[in-house]
Amino acid sequence: MKFETRDKRALIIGGSAAALILIYLYALSPFLADLTRKREQIPRKERDLVEIRKLREEYTELQKQLQIAQDAAAKRGPLLTEIENLTKRANLNTKIVSLKPQPGTKTDTFTESIVEIKLENITLYDIVNYVYLLEKATLRVRKLSFKPRYDNPKLLNATVLVSSAA
Repeated sequence: MKFETRDKRALIIGGSAAALILIYLYALSPFLADLTRKREQIPRKERDLVEIRKLREEYTELQKQLQIAQDAAAKRGPLLTEIENLTKRANLNTKIVSLKPQPGTKTDTFTESIVEIKLENITLYDIVNYVYLLEKATLRVRKLSFKPRYDNPKLLNATVLVSSAA
């Protein structure tokens, strides 16, 4: 079958147009859509990066604090001994009802020691002073509860939960 030059030209132009349309649909269009999607992700990923940097700074600060606490605990010695010394310094050694070690958190890099202290017949000033001494000695007061005594409402019974890195 012989085509005339006009038909040949129309066939070439039509074939070229069909080839361009197919190239656009199957190669260029997905590429452009993927490029647009990735461009939209850039601001979100930059915000994520800023957040990660902030979290890294917080993490390094917490690591420094943990190291300081562990160094202080190593210099200090056993937690029960330190609490007894602080109690004597606060003149509350006669007010202690019990000192009970509690199970603490243990990880690869961190070991926590916990002691529950029960005190009876003490004033609010004594509790505040005692908590101040505990925190000054780099111990952490995890829980503090007290209630007034029935026989003398000016005196309190207190329970203090103290923790420290070991």
